Amino acid sequence: NIKNLNKSFGSVTAAKNINFTMKEEEVIGVIGSNGAGKTTFCNMITGYLKADSGEILYQGNDITKFNIQEIKNMGIHRSFQIPQVFENLGVLENIIITDLVSSKKQNSFFEEAYTKRNYTNAENLLKKFSIDKFKDKTVKELPQGARKVLDILIAIIGNPKVILLDEPTSGISSDEKNIVMKNILKAIKEFNISVLFIEHDMDIVQKFSNRVVAFYNGEIIADGKPKEVLRQKNVKKYIVGGA
Repeated sequence: NIKNLNKSFGSVTAAKNINFTMKEEEVIGVIGSNGAGKTTFCNMITGYLKADSGEILYQGNDITKFNIQEIKNMGIHRSFQIPQVFENLGVLENIIITDLVSSKKQNSFFEEAYTKRNYTNAENLLKKFSIDKFKDKTVKELPQGARKVLDILIAIIGNPKVILLDEPTSGISSDEKNIVMKNILKAIKEFNISVLFIEHDMDIVQKFSNRVVAFYNGEIIADGKPKEVLRQKNVKKYIVGGA
């Protein structure tokens, strides 16, 4: 739950009295023109920015002032518009390294694989999300769509309950967009994850989200089912025409 969240940068209001709740296994598309407050909203949830006032509550805990790692340890993960990977390492290596970082926690996703000193579980994950054919390729050799899928896989390592995705379909073709979003839905079903994703492609928002939150000038101006939100007058005026 988010209550009365506010954030300003000098005279610019980036978040104004934001109130927001999220249910388990929801897929929420966040829309708005550039500068509307979408990324600021996600940055405050994940600890990259501190709110000026208001509360962010998760599983009964006030995480408003938690740092990035503390929030990640609570089960809220983030991926970015530019995939956060090691370009010169292999796809499989990227997943293994990511899990090594998170394996300090109990019940690491690949704990069994490490005890047997093999990569079976990691390979199975790549296969499940249809990028196993790239496992021995370096990241810089990957097509952009496969890089997006890898970014999602890295985000789900460590058993998160909530993932925030920053424009997961930016810079890729229409066919690749559908593949990436189908993989996100697959992750939701497989790992019982809730997803909040920033998106400018209204077709993707309408097709893959079950709820849409619209931002304008740091405020939520609409929140509801995709078709209902996208036909609202203010959303058409301020967002859809310029999204």
